[in-house]
Amino acid sequence: MANAKPKQNSLRAAKVASGAIAGAAYSDPDKALVMTAIGQLIADGHAEWTLLDDGDVELSFNSGETFLLAERVVIRVA
Repeated sequence: MANAKPKQNSLRAAKVASGAIAGAAYSDPDKALVMTAIGQLIADGHAEWTLLDDGDVELSFNSGETFLLAERVVIRVA
């Protein structure tokens, strides 16, 4: 299945996105808690995340799973 969402340069996007995603303010406290936990996984080296052009986040774990974190839904894509 082809990815319909265009991504930026993966290395540069991951570096820039980490700060942008981790530093974002979330009005929903539950979402803030989840994003903080995911941010810790990133910091510990278990995964990488990339901010996509549409504002969604692609989360890729070192074990091979990939998720799309949209505004109100999480979708496993691989």
